Amino acid sequence: MRIDSLPSAQHHNLEFVRFDPSAMTSALQGGRIEHVQVEKGGFRGQMVHSSSKQLRVDWGRYSLALHARGDLGAERLSLGLMVGGGGPWRVLGAQGRNGDMIVLPEGGELVITLPTQPQWLMMQVSRERLEAMGIDLRGLRSTSGWHVALHDGAMEQTVREVAGILTPSVAAADSGSMAFDEAVLARAHEQLFAGMVSAWVNQAASHGERHEALSSSERWRVVRRAENYLADRVDGTVRMDELCGAACTSLSRLERSFREVLGLSPRRYLMLRRMAAVRRELLAGGAGTTVTDTAMRWGFFHLGRFAEEYATLFSELPSQTLRAASLQR
Repeated sequence: MRIDSLPSAQHHNLEFVRFDPSAMTSALQGGRIEHVQVEKGGFRGQMVHSSSKQLRVDWGRYSLALHARGDLGAERLSLGLMVGGGGPWRVLGAQGRNGDMIVLPEGGELVITLPTQPQWLMMQVSRERLEAMGIDLRGLRSTSGWHVALHDGAMEQTVREVAGILTPSVAAADSGSMAFDEAVLARAHEQLFAGMVSAWVNQAASHGERHEALSSSERWRVVRRAENYLADRVDGTVRMDELCGAACTSLSRLERSFREVLGLSPRRYLMLRRMAAVRRELLAGGAGTTVTDTAMRWGFFHLGRFAEEYATLFSELPSQTLRAASLQR
């Protein structure tokens, strides 16, 4: 096992060159997870652990199928995402698939069999943050947890963002060339958290959970309150629970209001606002302005995907925007 420590104590990378049950016991922060190798062959694996003030994130990928069982940390709830694998997952007594999510209570027991070539993500968050968004957790009291089977593909965008947010961190840990500072890491965590809980809420809505009807005037007030809150956020950092609080509504009502008033989900609207902020700064240009620094400051961590989305939206690459602005000065 090799451990690469970044300058920031909140982010580090572990690489396994062989199956080592003892070294992998504390695979999730605050928990104790025992691993059993299920598939024959030479094992290789990698884990990334990171913490910001509000969230903890663990990400891993293995070359072979494993079985994992143990108790998670007692301080926070855990949201687990099955990111990739060459076959079905078996989690909490049921069969799952790539893109599914599990929700475990504080100190909950994790029982999962991962397929060959799996990737996984586990985020730990306080119960209060989820409840502040109107998510009903009253039934999450046993150690069995919840298996959220998203067979309609609602998690696909979040799965892509997992790689976009964490892959740069993995590369940085391997090369030692770049470390995420605390502010950037917190923004990455918040984007990932927003994606997971939004997909969860939308999945519940698509499966027929009933919600209180909203009048057109109330939907408009929800959106206006949210926009007024966003107007004061100059750095692009937005916490979904704080946005719900500012809009005086739950996450499910926020989602419905934005879709019905603006024709966009809150996450899509936030991404477009951040994209507009990047374009505004690139057009202003100035000595020392770079596409990389500007994109990272506004929460775009996968620069290749950012450039593609920017070009699709504005019909030019961000480097072309900056170059044209420089020529006009």
